[in-house]
Amino acid sequence: PKNKMAVQTDIATQDSMGFQGFTLVTSTAAQSSGYIALQIVSAAVFTSISGTGITGTWSGTTIPAGFTIVGRISSFQLASGSVIAYFARP
Repeated sequence: PKNKMAVQTDIATQDSMGFQGFTLVTSTAAQSSGYIALQIVSAAVFTSISGTGITGTWSGTTIPAGFTIVGRISSFQLASGSVIAYFARP
């Protein structure tokens, strides 16, 4: 059997590769499924974004296409643009 550290490493690797799945978000409705990354598809402006260690004012800041925000993201809301939202492990 694998030791605990090896299992945690496997989980982290799977999460970083989108193992839990992902969804394209183009709506301005609040999203709150829990995410590990947001990949910007078309230039995006966030109304809000929250999660572990996420600080600052996001409204009015345009994030360019191709940029990826990584972290424990509990919820976000777009004002404009689109993102691929990678689901976090439940």
